[in-house]
Amino acid sequence: MEPLRASILTIGTEVSTGQIVNSNAAWIADQLVNSKMNPVWHLTVPDDEREMLDALNLAAARSRLLFVTGGLGPTTDDITRQVISRWWGDTLEFQPGSWEKIIQRFQTLGITPPESNKQQCYFPSQARVLDNPAGTADAFYLQRKDLQIWVLPGPPEEIKAIWNTSIQRQLMELGRDSDAFRLFRWHLIGKSESAVGEIVEAAIAGSNLVSGYRPHAPYIEVKIWCRESEVTHHQPYLEKLNAALSPWLIGRDDEDSIDQLLQRFRAFSRIIVKDCGSTGAFADRLGQSWKKIGVPGLRLECRDHFPCSATEPDSETTRPAPGELLLEIQPVQEDGTWTIIWRSEHVNRQKTLKLPYRRDKLRWDRERRFISEMTIAAWSKGEDQELIA
Repeated sequence: MEPLRASILTIGTEVSTGQIVNSNAAWIADQLVNSKMNPVWHLTVPDDEREMLDALNLAAARSRLLFVTGGLGPTTDDITRQVISRWWGDTLEFQPGSWEKIIQRFQTLGITPPESNKQQCYFPSQARVLDNPAGTADAFYLQRKDLQIWVLPGPPEEIKAIWNTSIQRQLMELGRDSDAFRLFRWHLIGKSESAVGEIVEAAIAGSNLVSGYRPHAPYIEVKIWCRESEVTHHQPYLEKLNAALSPWLIGRDDEDSIDQLLQRFRAFSRIIVKDCGSTGAFADRLGQSWKKIGVPGLRLECRDHFPCSATEPDSETTRPAPGELLLEIQPVQEDGTWTIIWRSEHVNRQKTLKLPYRRDKLRWDRERRFISEMTIAAWSKGEDQELIA
């Protein structure tokens, strides 16, 4: 069975005017793919009844599933429930249970809810109310033969809470028998998008695999979609593609080389990083990942995010103590090369890496990220492995 087509409609003037980035649509689309649905349309409209009605008609004509976010608040510009009820041909009814929950929520804060919050307790009479464990605006669900619609509040944490308690299981059941696409991803560095495209298309020629590309400097992400029922049949093409991309491969799917590097750090109690090449880009990446997973008991020091003084001692002359790791990113030379050093009590290795393009001072930010990412990739693979650039 073909995956059910789904559309995501975001309502909110602050989103349509660019004041807020629409992260909800991206998150919902990812959840739909995981549930074997086919998200085909993302629409964003302001808090305007005519625009909302046009968007609802457009999405309903092209989808079996519709997810609407935003406009369920207590203020006068929150008109989503009214517009959808009229569009559905229904009337709004007050739900005392939702109001009681709001009262209790406010009481925990020691205050009485304003009367305006009662607006959040009206729902289409045909709707099933979906409890919001993270906020005051309950969601609701409507169904008819040709369309199912979920109407959700705008805050991302509230959407996720409602999704986990009221929507996920329902979608998994809907997608149980569908022949959905499976997504395979490769993350590459050191090759242009056009060159990568030629390699990919040559590797999958003769198949019906669907390819896609996403450049996000300094990486190129290759995406391949394959029907679940055809994965075994297309395995030789996928293996051929993997081999063709391997010289520039940093990770597959959700792999991140910085996380692999942090796993290697677990063998040490103290790490000193001397960065004279990436102008702080390496420390930025390390810090972001450190916040997510960290390494308990490890002391980390990052030094010198600018060109280093020639009089300073370097890792060639500094002897690491037991449990200590010294990492060094040396300055980049005019020919685009730089040396990285990994030195512990028993290991002293270095290698030279090279930028995959000619240096350009006008693109220094891209260059520093290339230096950081290629260094991370080399160290994450092991000190005795060469990164092919």
